[in-house]
Amino acid sequence: MGLVQRLEREWYTGGPLAEALRPLGTLTCALAGWRRRHRRGRAGALPSLVVGNLTVGGNGKTPLTLAIGHRLQDWGVAVAVVSRGHGAHPPTLPYRVPADDSPARAGDEPLLLAQTLPVYLSPRRHAGIAAAAAAGFRWALLDDGFQHLALKPDLRLLVFAGTRPLGNGRCLPAGPLREPICAAEQADAVLLDDRVGHLPLSPSVPQFRYRLQVAGAHRLGDPKQRVDPRQWCGQRFSAVTGIARPERFLDTLNNLGVEAELYAFADHHAFRPKDLEDIPRPLVMTAKDAVKCEGFAGPDDWVLQTEAEPEPAFWEWLHSAIMVRS
Repeated sequence: MGLVQRLEREWYTGGPLAEALRPLGTLTCALAGWRRRHRRGRAGALPSLVVGNLTVGGNGKTPLTLAIGHRLQDWGVAVAVVSRGHGAHPPTLPYRVPADDSPARAGDEPLLLAQTLPVYLSPRRHAGIAAAAAAGFRWALLDDGFQHLALKPDLRLLVFAGTRPLGNGRCLPAGPLREPICAAEQADAVLLDDRVGHLPLSPSVPQFRYRLQVAGAHRLGDPKQRVDPRQWCGQRFSAVTGIARPERFLDTLNNLGVEAELYAFADHHAFRPKDLEDIPRPLVMTAKDAVKCEGFAGPDDWVLQTEAEPEPAFWEWLHSAIMVRS
Protein backbone atom coordinates (compact mmCIF):
# COMPACT_ATOMS: atom_id res chain seq x y z
CA MET A 1 0.00 0.00 0.00
CA GLY A 2 1.34 3.41 -1.02
CA LEU A 3 1.66 6.36 1.35
CA VAL A 4 -1.33 8.19 -0.17
CA GLN A 5 -3.57 5.13 0.04
CA ARG A 6 -2.47 4.53 3.63
CA LEU A 7 -3.32 8.12 4.56
CA GLU A 8 -6.73 7.92 2.88
CA ARG A 9 -7.50 4.76 4.83
CA GLU A 10 -6.48 6.42 8.10
CA TRP A 11 -8.98 9.21 7.44
CA TYR A 12 -11.69 6.64 8.14
CA THR A 13 -10.00 4.12 10.44
CA GLY A 14 -7.55 6.29 12.39
CA GLY A 15 -3.78 6.06 12.52
CA PRO A 16 -0.55 7.88 13.35
CA LEU A 17 -0.05 9.49 9.95
CA ALA A 18 -3.41 11.28 9.94
CA GLU A 19 -2.91 12.26 13.58
CA ALA A 20 0.51 13.78 12.86
CA LEU A 21 -1.03 15.95 10.13
CA ARG A 22 -3.75 17.33 12.39
CA PRO A 23 -2.20 20.84 12.69
CA LEU A 24 -2.12 21.16 8.91
CA GLY A 25 -5.75 20.08 8.75
CA THR A 26 -6.69 22.80 11.23
CA LEU A 27 -4.92 25.35 9.04
CA THR A 28 -6.72 24.09 5.90
CA CYS A 29 -10.10 24.45 7.61
CA ALA A 30 -9.29 27.98 8.75
CA LEU A 31 -8.11 29.09 5.30
CA ALA A 32 -11.07 27.47 3.54
CA GLY A 33 -13.49 29.15 5.93
CA TRP A 34 -11.85 32.54 5.43
CA ARG A 35 -11.96 32.08 1.64
CA ARG A 36 -15.67 31.20 1.64
CA ARG A 37 -16.50 34.20 3.83
CA HIS A 38 -14.60 36.70 1.71
CA ARG A 39 -14.69 35.42 -1.88
CA ARG A 40 -17.57 36.71 -3.97
CA GLY A 41 -18.28 34.91 -7.21
CA ARG A 42 -20.14 36.08 -10.27
CA ALA A 43 -22.84 34.39 -12.29
CA GLY A 44 -22.04 32.52 -15.49
CA ALA A 45 -23.46 33.03 -18.96
CA LEU A 46 -26.10 30.39 -18.17
CA PRO A 47 -28.06 29.37 -15.09
CA SER A 48 -25.92 26.73 -13.39
CA LEU A 49 -26.37 23.81 -11.02
CA VAL A 50 -23.43 22.45 -9.04
CA VAL A 51 -23.26 18.82 -7.85
CA GLY A 52 -20.48 18.91 -5.29
CA ASN A 53 -19.21 17.58 -1.98
CA LEU A 54 -17.21 18.58 1.07
CA THR A 55 -14.87 15.58 0.98
CA VAL A 56 -12.46 14.27 -1.62
CA GLY A 57 -13.71 11.55 -3.93
CA GLY A 58 -16.11 8.65 -3.78
CA ASN A 59 -19.44 10.32 -2.97
CA GLY A 60 -21.47 9.40 -6.04
CA LYS A 61 -21.32 12.79 -7.76
CA THR A 62 -20.83 11.37 -11.25
CA PRO A 63 -23.81 8.96 -11.28
CA LEU A 64 -25.94 11.70 -9.72
CA THR A 65 -24.78 14.16 -12.39
CA LEU A 66 -25.81 11.63 -15.03
CA ALA A 67 -29.20 11.10 -13.42
CA ILE A 68 -29.85 14.83 -13.06
CA GLY A 69 -28.67 15.58 -16.59
CA HIS A 70 -30.95 12.92 -18.07
CA ARG A 71 -33.91 14.13 -16.01
CA LEU A 72 -33.35 17.73 -17.17
CA GLN A 73 -33.34 16.49 -20.75
CA ASP A 74 -36.61 14.67 -20.07
CA TRP A 75 -38.05 17.98 -18.86
CA GLY A 76 -37.02 19.63 -22.12
CA VAL A 77 -34.10 21.57 -20.61
CA ALA A 78 -31.12 21.96 -22.95
CA VAL A 79 -28.33 21.16 -20.48
CA ALA A 80 -24.57 20.71 -20.85
CA VAL A 81 -22.11 19.42 -18.27
CA VAL A 82 -19.12 21.64 -17.48
CA SER A 83 -16.17 19.85 -15.87
CA ARG A 84 -12.71 20.99 -14.85
CA GLY A 85 -11.44 17.75 -16.42
CA HIS A 86 -9.31 16.11 -13.73
CA GLY A 87 -6.48 14.23 -15.45
CA ALA A 88 -7.52 15.48 -18.91
CA HIS A 89 -5.18 16.84 -21.57
CA PRO A 90 -7.49 18.45 -24.15
CA PRO A 91 -6.01 20.08 -27.27
CA THR A 92 -7.78 23.36 -26.48
CA LEU A 93 -9.91 24.96 -23.79
CA PRO A 94 -12.84 25.07 -23.49
CA TYR A 95 -13.16 21.64 -25.07
CA ARG A 96 -16.32 19.78 -26.19
CA VAL A 97 -15.75 16.09 -25.43
CA PRO A 98 -16.71 13.71 -28.24
CA ALA A 99 -18.35 10.47 -27.08
CA ASP A 100 -15.55 8.47 -28.75
CA ASP A 101 -12.70 10.54 -27.29
CA SER A 102 -9.70 9.03 -25.51
CA PRO A 103 -9.51 8.99 -21.69
CA ALA A 104 -6.04 10.54 -21.89
CA ARG A 105 -7.46 13.58 -23.66
CA ALA A 106 -10.86 13.85 -21.94
CA GLY A 107 -10.32 12.30 -18.49
CA ASP A 108 -12.23 9.30 -17.17
CA GLU A 109 -15.28 10.94 -15.57
CA PRO A 110 -15.88 13.51 -18.37
CA LEU A 111 -15.61 10.74 -20.96
CA LEU A 112 -18.10 8.59 -19.06
CA LEU A 113 -20.52 11.53 -18.89
CA ALA A 114 -20.00 12.31 -22.58
CA GLN A 115 -21.42 8.93 -23.59
CA THR A 116 -24.92 10.34 -23.00
CA LEU A 117 -24.60 14.06 -22.20
CA PRO A 118 -22.90 17.07 -23.83
CA VAL A 119 -19.70 17.81 -21.88
CA TYR A 120 -17.34 20.80 -21.92
CA LEU A 121 -13.95 20.81 -20.22
CA SER A 122 -12.61 24.00 -18.69
CA PRO A 123 -10.79 24.64 -15.39
CA ARG A 124 -12.15 28.16 -15.77
CA ARG A 125 -15.82 27.35 -15.32
CA HIS A 126 -17.04 30.69 -16.67
CA ALA A 127 -15.31 29.95 -19.98
CA GLY A 128 -16.83 26.48 -20.15
CA ILE A 129 -20.31 27.83 -19.42
CA ALA A 130 -19.86 30.54 -22.05
CA ALA A 131 -18.92 27.88 -24.63
CA ALA A 132 -22.05 25.90 -23.76
CA ALA A 133 -24.17 29.06 -24.05
CA ALA A 134 -22.68 29.82 -27.48
CA ALA A 135 -23.67 26.31 -28.60
CA GLY A 136 -27.30 26.93 -27.66
CA PHE A 137 -27.57 25.21 -24.27
CA ARG A 138 -29.73 26.82 -21.60
CA TRP A 139 -28.40 25.30 -18.34
CA ALA A 140 -24.95 24.30 -17.14
CA LEU A 141 -24.54 21.28 -14.87
CA LEU A 142 -21.24 21.24 -12.97
CA ASP A 143 -19.83 17.88 -11.91
CA ASP A 144 -18.00 19.12 -8.80
CA GLY A 145 -17.42 22.84 -8.24
CA PHE A 146 -18.85 23.54 -4.79
CA GLN A 147 -15.43 24.97 -3.85
CA HIS A 148 -15.10 26.92 -7.14
CA LEU A 149 -16.01 30.22 -5.50
CA ALA A 150 -15.28 32.33 -8.57
CA LEU A 151 -18.65 31.14 -9.89
CA LYS A 152 -21.94 32.09 -8.28
CA PRO A 153 -24.23 29.21 -9.30
CA ASP A 154 -28.00 29.29 -9.20
CA LEU A 155 -28.28 25.97 -7.35
CA ARG A 156 -25.81 24.11 -5.17
CA LEU A 157 -26.27 20.42 -4.31
CA LEU A 158 -24.04 18.67 -1.79
CA VAL A 159 -23.61 14.89 -1.79
CA PHE A 160 -22.72 12.69 1.20
CA ALA A 161 -22.18 8.94 1.10
CA GLY A 162 -21.14 6.03 3.29
CA THR A 163 -21.36 5.12 6.94
CA ARG A 164 -18.70 7.74 7.77
CA PRO A 165 -19.42 10.50 5.24
CA LEU A 166 -17.15 12.99 7.02
CA GLY A 167 -14.36 10.52 7.83
CA ASN A 168 -12.59 11.70 10.96
CA GLY A 169 -14.13 15.17 10.58
CA ARG A 170 -10.81 16.86 9.80
CA CYS A 171 -9.66 18.88 6.82
CA LEU A 172 -6.96 17.90 4.34
CA PRO A 173 -4.40 16.47 4.73
CA ALA A 174 -5.39 15.16 8.18
CA GLY A 175 -8.85 14.11 6.97
CA PRO A 176 -11.01 14.03 3.83
CA LEU A 177 -12.78 17.39 4.28
CA ARG A 178 -12.04 20.12 1.75
CA GLU A 179 -13.55 22.72 4.07
CA PRO A 180 -15.41 22.82 7.40
CA ILE A 181 -18.81 21.16 7.71
CA CYS A 182 -20.40 24.57 8.31
CA ALA A 183 -19.93 25.25 4.57
CA ALA A 184 -22.90 22.93 3.99
CA GLU A 185 -25.12 25.84 5.02
CA GLN A 186 -24.34 27.36 1.60
CA ALA A 187 -26.02 24.44 -0.18
CA ASP A 188 -29.56 24.69 -1.56
CA ALA A 189 -30.14 20.98 -0.90
CA VAL A 190 -28.28 17.93 0.35
CA LEU A 191 -28.35 14.39 -1.05
CA LEU A 192 -27.53 11.51 1.32
CA ASP A 193 -27.07 7.93 0.24
CA ASP A 194 -28.94 5.17 2.06
CA ARG A 195 -26.00 4.39 4.38
CA VAL A 196 -25.61 7.87 5.84
CA GLY A 197 -26.91 8.31 9.37
CA HIS A 198 -27.31 11.60 11.21
CA LEU A 199 -25.25 14.54 10.01
CA PRO A 200 -24.83 17.86 11.86
CA LEU A 201 -26.47 19.89 9.10
CA SER A 202 -28.68 22.96 9.33
CA PRO A 203 -32.40 22.03 9.34
CA SER A 204 -32.98 24.91 6.93
CA VAL A 205 -31.24 22.99 4.11
CA PRO A 206 -33.56 20.41 2.47
CA GLN A 207 -32.26 16.84 2.73
CA PHE A 208 -33.09 14.05 0.30
CA ARG A 209 -32.06 10.42 0.03
CA TYR A 210 -30.62 8.61 -2.95
CA ARG A 211 -29.29 5.12 -3.60
CA LEU A 212 -26.95 3.56 -6.09
CA GLN A 213 -28.59 0.58 -7.76
CA VAL A 214 -27.17 -2.01 -10.13
CA ALA A 215 -28.48 -1.39 -13.64
CA GLY A 216 -26.81 -4.29 -15.43
CA ALA A 217 -23.48 -5.51 -16.73
CA HIS A 218 -21.80 -5.85 -20.10
CA ARG A 219 -18.63 -7.22 -21.58
CA LEU A 220 -15.75 -4.74 -21.50
CA GLY A 221 -15.29 -3.36 -25.00
CA ASP A 222 -18.68 -4.57 -26.25
CA PRO A 223 -21.66 -2.94 -24.49
CA LYS A 224 -24.05 -4.94 -26.67
CA GLN A 225 -23.09 -8.15 -24.84
CA ARG A 226 -25.18 -7.56 -21.75
CA VAL A 227 -25.85 -9.90 -18.85
CA ASP A 228 -27.89 -9.79 -15.67
CA PRO A 229 -25.27 -9.59 -12.89
CA ARG A 230 -27.61 -11.43 -10.55
CA GLN A 231 -26.62 -14.58 -12.41
CA TRP A 232 -23.10 -14.11 -10.99
CA CYS A 233 -24.34 -15.09 -7.53
CA GLY A 234 -21.97 -17.65 -6.02
CA GLN A 235 -19.25 -17.01 -8.62
CA ARG A 236 -15.79 -15.61 -7.88
CA PHE A 237 -14.53 -12.47 -9.61
CA SER A 238 -11.54 -10.15 -9.41
CA ALA A 239 -12.85 -6.66 -8.63
CA VAL A 240 -10.62 -4.04 -10.30
CA THR A 241 -11.06 -0.41 -9.29
CA GLY A 242 -9.37 2.95 -9.63
CA ILE A 243 -11.89 4.88 -7.55
CA ALA A 244 -11.60 6.81 -4.30
CA ARG A 245 -13.54 4.35 -2.13
CA PRO A 246 -13.03 0.87 -3.60
CA GLU A 247 -14.81 -0.79 -0.69
CA ARG A 248 -18.10 0.59 -2.03
CA PHE A 249 -17.62 -1.36 -5.25
CA LEU A 250 -16.75 -4.47 -3.26
CA ASP A 251 -19.89 -4.05 -1.13
CA THR A 252 -22.03 -3.79 -4.25
CA LEU A 253 -20.61 -7.04 -5.60
CA ASN A 254 -21.02 -8.77 -2.25
CA ASN A 255 -24.67 -7.70 -2.16
CA LEU A 256 -25.10 -9.49 -5.48
CA GLY A 257 -23.73 -12.65 -3.91
CA VAL A 258 -20.43 -12.36 -5.81
CA GLU A 259 -17.26 -13.55 -4.11
CA ALA A 260 -14.77 -10.87 -5.10
CA GLU A 261 -11.10 -10.28 -4.47
CA LEU A 262 -10.29 -6.59 -4.59
CA TYR A 263 -7.50 -5.17 -6.77
CA ALA A 264 -7.54 -1.47 -5.87
CA PHE A 265 -5.54 1.17 -7.74
CA ALA A 266 -5.29 4.88 -6.95
CA ASP A 267 -8.23 7.12 -7.82
CA HIS A 268 -8.18 8.13 -11.52
CA HIS A 269 -5.45 5.54 -12.19
CA ALA A 270 -4.39 5.52 -15.86
CA PHE A 271 -4.74 1.82 -16.59
CA ARG A 272 -2.31 0.08 -18.92
CA PRO A 273 -2.46 -3.47 -20.30
CA LYS A 274 0.20 -4.72 -17.90
CA ASP A 275 -1.96 -3.64 -14.93
CA LEU A 276 -4.45 -6.35 -15.77
CA GLU A 277 -2.14 -9.06 -17.12
CA ASP A 278 -1.70 -11.03 -13.91
CA ILE A 279 -5.16 -10.50 -12.42
CA PRO A 280 -7.20 -13.72 -12.38
CA ARG A 281 -10.25 -13.86 -14.64
CA PRO A 282 -13.11 -13.27 -14.72
CA LEU A 283 -12.72 -9.66 -13.64
CA VAL A 284 -15.25 -6.88 -13.21
CA MET A 285 -14.76 -3.12 -12.98
CA THR A 286 -16.75 0.10 -12.72
CA ALA A 287 -17.94 2.10 -15.72
CA LYS A 288 -15.55 4.89 -14.76
CA ASP A 289 -12.59 2.50 -15.01
CA ALA A 290 -13.94 0.79 -18.12
CA VAL A 291 -13.54 3.85 -20.36
CA LYS A 292 -9.77 3.56 -19.80
CA CYS A 293 -9.55 -0.18 -20.47
CA GLU A 294 -11.73 -0.78 -23.52
CA GLY A 295 -8.73 -0.80 -25.86
CA PHE A 296 -7.20 -3.89 -24.25
CA ALA A 297 -10.28 -5.78 -23.07
CA GLY A 298 -10.10 -9.53 -22.58
CA PRO A 299 -12.91 -12.00 -23.35
CA ASP A 300 -13.77 -12.47 -19.67
CA ASP A 301 -13.60 -8.83 -18.54
CA TRP A 302 -16.87 -7.24 -17.44
CA VAL A 303 -18.31 -3.86 -16.48
CA LEU A 304 -20.86 -3.42 -13.69
CA GLN A 305 -23.26 -0.56 -14.38
CA THR A 306 -24.81 1.40 -11.52
CA GLU A 307 -27.29 4.24 -11.52
CA ALA A 308 -28.17 6.86 -8.92
CA GLU A 309 -31.83 6.95 -7.91
CA PRO A 310 -32.88 9.94 -5.78
CA GLU A 311 -36.19 9.80 -3.93
CA PRO A 312 -39.26 11.25 -5.75
CA ALA A 313 -39.40 14.26 -3.41
CA PHE A 314 -36.01 15.39 -4.71
CA TRP A 315 -37.21 15.42 -8.32
CA GLU A 316 -40.25 17.48 -7.28
CA TRP A 317 -38.00 19.97 -5.47
CA LEU A 318 -35.53 20.17 -8.38
CA HIS A 319 -38.23 20.59 -11.03
CA SER A 320 -39.66 23.53 -9.14
CA ALA A 321 -36.22 25.06 -8.57
CA ILE A 322 -35.19 24.68 -12.23
CA MET A 323 -38.41 25.94 -13.76
CA VAL A 324 -38.59 29.05 -11.61
CA ARG A 325 -35.10 30.00 -12.85
CA SER A 326 -35.59 29.09 -16.52
